[in-house]
Amino acid sequence: NRVGATALSMLTCGSMTNVCITENDANDLVDDEYGGSIVDLRRMTSVVGSPHYVAPEIIAQADKGKGEGEQGQQQGNAEPQDRKSRHAARLGYDGTKADVWSAGVILYAMLFRSLPFGEDLLRCPRYQAFQKWYNDARQLQPPPNGKRNRRAFPDVTLDPNYDEFDEEEMLGPHWFFPSEISAPGRDLIVAMLNPNPHDRLSIEMVLHHPWLMAMKGTNQQVPMPRMSGLCISGT
Repeated sequence: NRVGATALSMLTCGSMTNVCITENDANDLVDDEYGGSIVDLRRMTSVVGSPHYVAPEIIAQADKGKGEGEQGQQQGNAEPQDRKSRHAARLGYDGTKADVWSAGVILYAMLFRSLPFGEDLLRCPRYQAFQKWYNDARQLQPPPNGKRNRRAFPDVTLDPNYDEFDEEEMLGPHWFFPSEISAPGRDLIVAMLNPNPHDRLSIEMVLHHPWLMAMKGTNQQVPMPRMSGLCISGT
């Protein structure tokens, strides 16, 4: 467990809470619908990384972008000029969530000495079966004890208490883990390998997961990442 905690601390890049805004960036501010504004960070669009470790949204976007790019060239489409439209057009992917996926693959490999999925991820039968399990698990209703579904609500993943419903339904398909691992360990890996990046754990949530927080009991500190004054340039 200590090795896994150390590896995750080194692999995660932290959260981008403070972003430098230049004079030119002011033109790319977009209303966040809560009375404020956010900077158009031009979410990442590059397809980089080793195939076994690349998050599914990166591969899916690459396939989609290639198809839309060819179609746009045929139709002569130009990039939208309106700032909100331009922001929406640059959907891209969240690099921090993609990092969580990659760290989850590495953690799985460290614990089980094998990789969770094949190289051609979206066409990998094992990934497709895992994705189906995840989608089905999200729809399950827990027993009427007030507890929410761990796979549908990421914040519930931070709950250190695992009941029978969690053990049987929420901690991954039984075929997914080649050897025994604790319930918190299974929960963390499954949450990090969530196929849906919107529901995937953030870096901060990973570092506060019960499996890693247990390291504090052995004097292993897992600090929250702090990155101030981060400047974004390019994609």
